[in-house]
Amino acid sequence: MYAPGHFAESDPTVLADAARRIGVGQLITSGSVGPEASFIPLLVADDAGTVTGHLARANGQWSRADLAVPALVTWVGPDAYVSPNYYPSTREHGKVVPTWNLITVQARGVLRVHHDAAWKRAHVASLTRFHEGALPVPWSVDDAPSDYIDGRLEAIVGVELTVTSIEGQWKLSQNRSEPDVAGVIAALGSQGPGPAAALAHEMELAMVGRVGLPVGVALTGGRPALRSGPAPERPGRCPPTNARCGARRGPDR
Repeated sequence: MYAPGHFAESDPTVLADAARRIGVGQLITSGSVGPEASFIPLLVADDAGTVTGHLARANGQWSRADLAVPALVTWVGPDAYVSPNYYPSTREHGKVVPTWNLITVQARGVLRVHHDAAWKRAHVASLTRFHEGALPVPWSVDDAPSDYIDGRLEAIVGVELTVTSIEGQWKLSQNRSEPDVAGVIAALGSQGPGPAAALAHEMELAMVGRVGLPVGVALTGGRPALRSGPAPERPGRCPPTNARCGARRGPDR
């Protein structure tokens, strides 16, 4: 992943938390027909050491993937176009260009395919508990007839990535002046509920030197937060003009 230092995130805990909140990721493999990709729900271990998911058995990606070649999983959080008109500095000197703010995580590693029914049942049960846990009346795999679940498990193939590297990019205008960052937050926040507003919330957290995904709805699509309490302090996430962080300016890309 290309991620300039002022945007890069390498803390496995922050990255795993982000990936879990995003939920769905893209599994990318290389094999007999070249590169293939599938969007699938994924579970990330707390230490970001493994990523598990499943594919429909009818999706031949699992059979065509060369398991000797590292696989890649990507997650994309809220993102938004940033117009130069959002920056007060545009009116001062005009030396600005459009850009795109975003949050993204990538994990690379060794892929393994699982056909074992017990492994698949445990996986889908964990995946279901994770997503149902915040609902008023959670549904459980055990709520469905066992023979019906057995049939559904026959129709999927489990996949497990043993992570060898994980990295991310929190591109939140950290290389802009504080007035410019405030201008972007205001412009994105005015667009109403959605990815732009979620990204504006992330930028607000960065403005006060916080890191990680918000204790709220930025990456949960309106679902209750999966973690409580404030995000940990990290001065390195402050805007470039914040005295606690020191001056850190750089290009947008």
